Amino acid sequence: MPDTGFVVPLLWQSALLPFLVALAVLAAVGKAGATGAAAPAAVAAGVLASFAAALGGQWSPAPKVALDWLPWIVLAAAVLAVAIEAASAAATRGAARAVVALGACALTVWPAAASLELAQVVLVAIVAAALIVLTWTAQARGGLGGPVQPLLLAVIAGGAGLALLVDSSQSVGRLAGALGCALLGCALLARRWPFTPSAAGLAVLVLGVLLLNAYVYAGFPLHYLALLFVALLAAPVVGALARSRGTSGSPVGRNALAAVLATLPVAIVVVLAVKAMQDAGGY
Repeated sequence: MPDTGFVVPLLWQSALLPFLVALAVLAAVGKAGATGAAAPAAVAAGVLASFAAALGGQWSPAPKVALDWLPWIVLAAAVLAVAIEAASAAATRGAARAVVALGACALTVWPAAASLELAQVVLVAIVAAALIVLTWTAQARGGLGGPVQPLLLAVIAGGAGLALLVDSSQSVGRLAGALGCALLGCALLARRWPFTPSAAGLAVLVLGVLLLNAYVYAGFPLHYLALLFVALLAAPVVGALARSRGTSGSPVGRNALAAVLATLPVAIVVVLAVKAMQDAGGY
């Protein structure tokens, strides 16, 4: 349940700080000429800044709990995502995405092996990795240019963060919110420094790892996860359908449809989370 006594620190650590850090890193890396790495660096920096501000005092560089792995996962994934999306062969990209996603999921769920059956832990890691790879691939193919993709990802991550805050885990909710705000910074400057497939893949991976953490350790409901998965696939599906028809159509119409299809499941998740909090006697 959220503690209303920490609203100001919450807004700073999970909203304003990651947003400003993402903007600064995006501009710095972009102006340095590394345009392809600017957006992934901004996403990673925003999340890591929020983690340091909110959870830095509790963090162990030699991981003791699942969330301790997150900074290492974010750093490694930011570098690897750029390399993966630079590969020319689709099969190479797909295999590399699978390896990175499975590694991140395995690190996240492995601490649960102490209380769950090993087969169950392995199954959860494999299923989560498969869903992340599917979503990463779909988002990397994109189809909706400009600021639309990072903006919709920001809405999904922010909505997930809100739901996590009120009905699951404050720590994970803060980080999901930070991811959303970092993505918002990328959307704001997407016309100048494009939001690349590697940035989209990184965002999907980080959000997937956070949701996996909440599911395994905080009981985040499975139907919430299903709705968020649908939201993540909305824009790629709209883009794919437009391409398959071979017509350009109206970008405004496509973007509006993608926005509705992406935000509706997120809104449902937030409403369900608030209702669950109220039913449990929360604020």
